[in-house]
Amino acid sequence: MATTPSQFIPGRGKRIAAIKDVVYEYANLMAAAHYSLHGSAPWRTNCDDAFLLGCRKLDEFLMRVKRSVKHGQELDDILAVDYLPTNATRPWDLPIWIAEWRGPMNKQLAHIAYSRDKEWNHLIWVPQLEPEFNKAWWDFREAIVNDAYNQEFDNQLIACQAKPGFGNIVLQRRSER
Repeated sequence: MATTPSQFIPGRGKRIAAIKDVVYEYANLMAAAHYSLHGSAPWRTNCDDAFLLGCRKLDEFLMRVKRSVKHGQELDDILAVDYLPTNATRPWDLPIWIAEWRGPMNKQLAHIAYSRDKEWNHLIWVPQLEPEFNKAWWDFREAIVNDAYNQEFDNQLIACQAKPGFGNIVLQRRSER
């Protein structure tokens, strides 16, 4: 007989505290995209891997509606739905990422495998995926109705923008560009 996993329900304080980590991951993805396209070899290649890993993290944050379960316990994954009203409809999607890279990226990042049959070319994929993830991020942000969450996201974005290495990375809302 299957058992129901023990549910993890983050309180308001935990959700607000987690925003710092969520914003960092978004900012890191945007920085990796920038340096993947404008960086010099060989460290540009490291940015490609960071970009793919960031895509995977933001994919799980933005697209998952249920937390991972291990040993009958829900893990403490931070999900976009944590910041939305109950039963809200997700107004964002990641069609290119899901169709092209969600599956193959596991082999690209975590395995040296014979079945690595999809070639990563940053000049082709970063210009497609960066705007897709950026749009999904801001669609997520626009779906948040809680003022305290929105204020903390804004505060953390400003703090992240001020960190070394993020000065030339565009992190503000599309409407502010």
